[in-house]
Amino acid sequence: MFKTTWKTEYKGHVIELVNRPGLERLIADGKEIARAPGATWEPRRFQATIPDGNRSMKVDANTRFSKSPLGLRFTVSVDGKEIYSEVKLPLRWSLAFAAVPLILASVVVRLAGY
Repeated sequence: MFKTTWKTEYKGHVIELVNRPGLERLIADGKEIARAPGATWEPRRFQATIPDGNRSMKVDANTRFSKSPLGLRFTVSVDGKEIYSEVKLPLRWSLAFAAVPLILASVVVRLAGY
């Protein structure tokens, strides 16, 4: 399956975002805490709380399209403090970018008569 995953750990809690075509899921400690359907490049914001001993931590995660570097930027803040930010180019986008030169090359070869 063509999915991209970001994963970080904070104070013993594992926070990850799974980005699939048409669906993003925010997972904390193995449990889905938020999800959003739709196109991958749409900006999204997830807010949730996760228990941490006697208190709860507010998790704020968001994704957005990044032009430089090219890809999707995933940022996680816990209790207002940014703990993680990374840009990844989803594999399915890479395949689309790789296909364009191949298609153009095949058109040129056909036009040249080979």
